[in-house]
Amino acid sequence: MSIKLNILDKILKGRPVRIPGVVMESFRNNFSGARNIEWSRYKGLFEVIFYHGEKEKIARFDQDGILLEYRINLQLDTISPEIKSRAAAEGEIMNCIEFHSVDTIRYEFIVRDEKLVRYLLLTDMGGNKIRKEAL
Repeated sequence: MSIKLNILDKILKGRPVRIPGVVMESFRNNFSGARNIEWSRYKGLFEVIFYHGEKEKIARFDQDGILLEYRINLQLDTISPEIKSRAAAEGEIMNCIEFHSVDTIRYEFIVRDEKLVRYLLLTDMGGNKIRKEAL
């Protein structure tokens, strides 16, 4: 029985992701003190989920170790009142992700309307709507 469980465990876990040293070094330089680190591959990039400064974050690096973007799952009570009120005008806020790319910060909200239809709402750093689409 334990042999079957071992095989099943290996299948479910998959192969470990090999992270190049330059990517690991860049990660450590950008997010020192990170914990609960889990690496994966995503569309040819290295993606890492971790906790940093008591917040869950997701970062993507290219094979040369360049940080391309990172996202922070925000608690709803930490969103600025101005941005929160603009998003709430589109529906009830279910969650929010702060998205950092090379040159900007955006917010991705999941909002739902009175019929409980959920939408992805993308705003700029001032809370101005860029796009809203049904999920």
